Amino acid sequence: MVSDEPLASVASRLACRADELAETFLRQLRSTVRAYDAVSDDDLRRSLKRNVARVVAAIEQHEQLPPDIEEDERATGKRRALQGIPSESVVDAYRSHLSALRDAFIDEAVSADLDPQTVLTGTLRLWDLTDKYTNVLIIAHHEAELDAARRDEQRRLAFLQRLLTGGLEPAELQEGGAVLGVLANTEYWVFRGRQHDGATHRLTRHLETCSPGSHVKPLVGPVDADVSGISTSRPRQLDGAVVAVAGPADISAIPGAFAEATRVLHAALRYQRTGIVDSSSLSVRIAVEQQAELGEFLFRRYITAMSDRGAMGAEILDTVRSWIQQRRSIAATARSLSIHDNSVRYRIARFCEVTGADLDDSDSLVEVWWALEYASIRQSAQSSRPGPSARTPSIHE
Repeated sequence: MVSDEPLASVASRLACRADELAETFLRQLRSTVRAYDAVSDDDLRRSLKRNVARVVAAIEQHEQLPPDIEEDERATGKRRALQGIPSESVVDAYRSHLSALRDAFIDEAVSADLDPQTVLTGTLRLWDLTDKYTNVLIIAHHEAELDAARRDEQRRLAFLQRLLTGGLEPAELQEGGAVLGVLANTEYWVFRGRQHDGATHRLTRHLETCSPGSHVKPLVGPVDADVSGISTSRPRQLDGAVVAVAGPADISAIPGAFAEATRVLHAALRYQRTGIVDSSSLSVRIAVEQQAELGEFLFRRYITAMSDRGAMGAEILDTVRSWIQQRRSIAATARSLSIHDNSVRYRIARFCEVTGADLDDSDSLVEVWWALEYASIRQSAQSSRPGPSARTPSIHE
């Protein structure tokens, strides 16, 4: 059984040397570890002296260390993380200091002629101290890093959403833009996309890498069920996703471009499009998607009467749709549907007879095209719209 009295004597001698031991390691730390350059000498002295006090307590009474030691080590770990010191540097410095204090203990113990078993007991107590509170430091440091990362992400997403919706004051735009790399003299593609399986992580990662080689990283974040953001390069296509783009636009025009991308995305979803879409690729179909009241009127005028005629009515509508798509060519329509030219002529004539449409008249032809386009998206348009009026969707739609 090892007596604690000789160990207490050595511990007392170490306590008397606390200032000296702290200063010695402070000089060593300053000369070898650049990561601590931003930390003041007074801050480091306090930590080093606490380490000496804990070594003294561990040598004297292994089972009764100060009750606040764990919380104190956690606070140190968090403080070092906030000071930007990597966890590896924190752990290396902590272990190096305790190793130096173990060496000092052994030197004092040998000078005091302690027997080898007593020296071993004290050394093991210091090893236990090192192992236990190194883990506390690491955990606290990582927790602080995660908290900081979460706060940074929240600030980034808040900035992005306000940028897209025009909610940033000029000072906020300048300050936040400087931090996030959003430059006033740069034009950006603005996008809003959706992954058809509902998982946003794959689309987010894809859009975050859509500016290879650029010094400006895309700013990407969630907007309801969608992924939105800005990039200096036009986004690339991703299988299983639709991405609406607008631009390029300068910073002041980003809210308008985002509103355009939102309109385009909603129209593309109604039409079940995939890939990269913009206002030119959907053209007037965006208006078809938005003008639900007009669509319903033309649907009743040109589609309902034919739909009521069952399979034959459906065939006639398919023929008229194909005829318009084939640039009103009877021969091309017949080939696309694998029917005779006369069948095409009959069905078109029958459509005009039932609906009163005059397909030789440009206005009437546009109305029929509009009705057919609206019919293709009518169910989803009705289920998703709160009312018939057209408007620009907000970021939260």
